[in-house]
Amino acid sequence: MRALGNRIVFHLAYVCFKVVFAITFRFPLLVWLRIEGRNRMPRRGGLIVVANHLSLADPPILWYAAPRHLCFMGRADILSIPFIGAIARLAKMVPVKQRTADRNALKLAIETVQRGEALAIFPEGELSESRDLQPFLPGVLLILRQTRAPVLPVGLVGTDKILPYGKLVPKPALGVVRVRFGESIPAEQILSLPSSEAQLAFLEEQVARLSGQRRCPES
Repeated sequence: MRALGNRIVFHLAYVCFKVVFAITFRFPLLVWLRIEGRNRMPRRGGLIVVANHLSLADPPILWYAAPRHLCFMGRADILSIPFIGAIARLAKMVPVKQRTADRNALKLAIETVQRGEALAIFPEGELSESRDLQPFLPGVLLILRQTRAPVLPVGLVGTDKILPYGKLVPKPALGVVRVRFGESIPAEQILSLPSSEAQLAFLEEQVARLSGQRRCPES
C-alpha cells in the first residue's frame, strides 16, 4: 500500500514539475526551447543518457525535454539543501561524493539502470569553463559494462545563457536553448572498441557532434 502511495505521489509530482518548468522557462527566463530528436529516446527499459555539461541549468532542462523520467547522478551535497534536496530525493537522484572513488554511488547507478530506469550522466564530471567538451571520466564505462544498457547521447546548446559558469542565480536567456537527442547506441557497439580510451573517445565524439562543441585537446 505504501509503495502504491509513493508511485502516486511520484507521478503527481512529475506532472506538476513538467508544468512548472514549462511556465518558468518561458517566463520569467524567456527561453525558447527547441527539442530535437525527442522520439529517439527509448520509452522503456534501462538506459544510460550521456550529455555535455555547460551550466547548472542542464539537469532541469534535460529532464524537462526528455519524454520519460530521468534519474540523475549528482553531487551528494545537493541533498542537504532545503527544498532542493527533497526534490532530488523524490526524483530518485543518485548522490555522488565529489573527488572520491564513490563505490556506493556506482552501485546505486548500476541498480537504477538494472531496474529499468533511465540514468542521466554528465561524464565530464564538472562544468566546462572553457565551453569545450572536457574528457569523459571512466565511470560511465563501469556502469555500461555492468548493465549492458543502450547509451543515448544528448547535446545541450545555450543552457549557459540561463546560468553562466560560476553563477548561481538564473537570468533571462533571451534566446534559443536546444536539446538534441542522438540515436540510441547498443552497448555492444561501444564495448567492442579495442580500449577504454577508444570507447570514451567514441562517446565524446557523439556528444560533441550534437552539442557543436570542440573536444578539449587533452581528450
